[in-house]
Amino acid sequence: MKPSIEEIILTPILERYFSDDPNILQGIETRERIGTLGNMQIMIYSNDHNPPHFHVKSRDRTIDAKFKIENGEYLSGTIDTKGIKRINAFFNDIKVKSRMEAIWNKKIN
Repeated sequence: MKPSIEEIILTPILERYFSDDPNILQGIETRERIGTLGNMQIMIYSNDHNPPHFHVKSRDRTIDAKFKIENGEYLSGTIDTKGIKRINAFFNDIKVKSRMEAIWNKKIN
């Protein structure tokens, strides 16, 4: 019997997902939301490049910026001064920074 299109597509995905091999999901990007400030979402992407950083994106796509996890420094992207101040205030909460560091360190291990 010929496999269905669903089986052809889903079988390899499910096999990767349920595998015991911790490296099997390499190359698959996920994101973890750290928080939301108004219309801005703060996220860390797995399999992202160095330096350790987080992304800030708005729902209306007018904001798309990166900041260092180490010190909250603005790296690049589109965001206004008011948005940077809001991100810095959010980042300066010690719990937020330690959570970001833990997420980043987890993703590279």
